Amino acid sequence: MILLQKYEPQLYTEEHHFRIFQRHEELIKIYDFVELPVQLQEIEKQNSRILRNYYANALDHNLVDMKTVKYVLNGNLRPKGLSERAVEQYNKAEQWLNTQLEQPLQVSMMYQLHKLLTLDLYNNREDINLFSAHKTRTPERISYDNEQQLEALFEFINTDTEYHPVALSWIMHFRLLNMQLFSEAQTKMALLLQNFVLRKRNMDLHGLFSVEHELYLAKNDYQAFFGEGANTELQQQIEFGMNMYSNQLDRLKILLRSYFRKQIDFDKHTPRLKNIMNYVFERGFKLKEIDDSVLNKRQKLIMYIIQQKGFIATKELIDEFGCNRKTIQRDFNALLDLNLVKVVGQGAGLKYAVNIQENKYDFLERYQSAYLQEDSAA
Repeated sequence: MILLQKYEPQLYTEEHHFRIFQRHEELIKIYDFVELPVQLQEIEKQNSRILRNYYANALDHNLVDMKTVKYVLNGNLRPKGLSERAVEQYNKAEQWLNTQLEQPLQVSMMYQLHKLLTLDLYNNREDINLFSAHKTRTPERISYDNEQQLEALFEFINTDTEYHPVALSWIMHFRLLNMQLFSEAQTKMALLLQNFVLRKRNMDLHGLFSVEHELYLAKNDYQAFFGEGANTELQQQIEFGMNMYSNQLDRLKILLRSYFRKQIDFDKHTPRLKNIMNYVFERGFKLKEIDDSVLNKRQKLIMYIIQQKGFIATKELIDEFGCNRKTIQRDFNALLDLNLVKVVGQGAGLKYAVNIQENKYDFLERYQSAYLQEDSAA
């Protein structure tokens, strides 16, 4: 048995990469905090699937309008011609990979993707016959040397624990593009397997991740990294990939913010309350990180109500919880001591609102998760 040389790229992780990874963790928590209805979650997953398909085909010079892609994926249009069938086959390839999430990356996956994206696309057609000008495609074999490289690469991706999953996905993406594998659909294979790796590691933001969009917007720079004449180091490629990843995070954050604002009727609020609601969107998830020994369940519920409404009076909470005034006042005193709320107004008009200044108390920090402690230190 031939021993494979291990694939161990010599890369260094930039400091700003860690900040990007933290932003990803925050965005996951914001997603949970916003609590999108299940129906909206499914709609956005479907929208992301359409975007991945549309831009993956566009990068492969297969231009199909977005509406057609949507109709094909939803089963509202029977695909005709190569362009529409390419959309259908890309969707089949993604669905097939979703059935393989429990499996490690392996060379046989490349052959299955080749079958779905190329052989089935060209050969299973009604216009193929003895008298047509169209040619059928024959299966291709990856060279022995490239198969060895693939096995080493996939072993590294399957077992590595040093690199962040996102960085790993870009390492694989660009290594695949720089190998001579098949004559067609290599970009699509790299994109499909990158999403497969992210999904396996739970890093695809609940199915919303679609880096294909970012790559299409920067396609000239992207395509300069592979093919004939390409002469760039892997470090440069990873840096480019991380920029694309960062852009996708920004886009998804805007999407979640728009849903959050609809939930709270943001446009109807005063400028002061809008400022508070912007803070709640950015930092509200941190409330769930506070240990129960710091805030009891009622106090967390009070914070949740304040975050949803912006302001709250003591009387409203007395009616809400069926408690006496002294109990609610003790809760507010605790929240004031922790700097989580502030007093607005006075007398009969006194209310409590979110304190949009960050908490600086050292004694509270020890109750926070390690991630939040690092975030505070940064």
